[in-house]
Amino acid sequence: MHVEIITIGNEVLSGRTLDTNFAFLARALEEASVPIGWHSTVGDTAERIADALRRALDRADGVVLTGGLGPTPDDITRKVVATTLGRPLQLDDTVLAGIRERAKRSGRKLPASIEGQALLPRGATVWPNPLGTAPGLLILEDEKPVILLPGVPQEMEALATAFVVPYLRERTGVAVESFTLRTAGVFESQLHERIGNLPQGWPGATLAYLPSYFGVDLRVTATGPDADLVRSVATRAHAELSARVGPVVYAEGGRAIEEVVGEALVAKGWHIATAESCTGGLLARRLTDTPGSSRYFERGFVTYSNASKTQLVGVDAGDLEAHGAVSAPVAEQLARGARARAGVELGVGITGIAGPDGGSEEKPVGTVFIAVSSPRGEAVRRYRFMGTRRTIRERAAQTALDLLRRELAGLPLDAKLEG
Repeated sequence: MHVEIITIGNEVLSGRTLDTNFAFLARALEEASVPIGWHSTVGDTAERIADALRRALDRADGVVLTGGLGPTPDDITRKVVATTLGRPLQLDDTVLAGIRERAKRSGRKLPASIEGQALLPRGATVWPNPLGTAPGLLILEDEKPVILLPGVPQEMEALATAFVVPYLRERTGVAVESFTLRTAGVFESQLHERIGNLPQGWPGATLAYLPSYFGVDLRVTATGPDADLVRSVATRAHAELSARVGPVVYAEGGRAIEEVVGEALVAKGWHIATAESCTGGLLARRLTDTPGSSRYFERGFVTYSNASKTQLVGVDAGDLEAHGAVSAPVAEQLARGARARAGVELGVGITGIAGPDGGSEEKPVGTVFIAVSSPRGEAVRRYRFMGTRRTIRERAAQTALDLLRRELAGLPLDAKLEG
């Protein structure tokens, strides 16, 4: 079964809005062993939507359309699909009642145009939208599923997770088991060298390397007609892969490293303070993005200027003069000072050159020092991150989080693949 995804919207076609809906759907369906054969993007015009739908039905076994289900005049997807498939729009009383009830609960009067979302192509199956008024719709056209989803990312993702992926997975008749190991501190090439030909021993399974500036995710997907065999292969793959790369794995599935760090802090009963220069508070933001972070995050210092480094966390002015702001002694004092001023068990300091200017031969752009201070002692590491200003800052924050994870777990601070 091969599916085509059609993204609808002038804002997407113009590039002003990133097509995150396609990215989410493609990943989710690929994990469910539903191959994406084609992807089209069209503007909010009836002719182009209709043409895209006809082409998709000619070559694909199913079609998923996102966008154009709202109440504004340019939201024409329902009408175009109804006309193209010869299925007149009909009022669905259940959907209409749901829209009115949602308006009542919100305590505000919704415009009458929103009730137009209860006009559905004849024969459509309704998938209730838990986050909005436009439902997801399923139409079987010559036994090919045509699925309509709203373009609002949160709504689309909720409907895709609850209905689309399970429905299309069941139609494939294939059992699927998958898992993801998230790594930090090593390159894709190092992982590939360490893993070698291990996946060849997993019949029906594939290993995907998914690099980003947060690290490299390793995703294994096992498929086949025999559910027990697929489960057995996935279990063996998990055990063998974990044994091979376990030292650099920080989480499984979609868990972020800041969640792992937060859980470790809670488990130890520790609190943390940060002192950041080149990352400008990015590390503190990521730590506090996690719900419940007030249990362990005490405070963060953004020490961008030399004066702030001295005044806020007590970095020695003489060391700033002698070694420069981007140096190991300064990073150590940032971590130590943050910990002391906040009265906590764990402090981290980051200082570096994010660029694009400010580098030198001795300290080129991307040079970052990260230090950790805890009851175990103090340690500082020097890194050279490549990329844009944004990616250097993101990589610095991610690396700091991995250092914190290792410190809290009592592991060596340097990520290594043994053997």
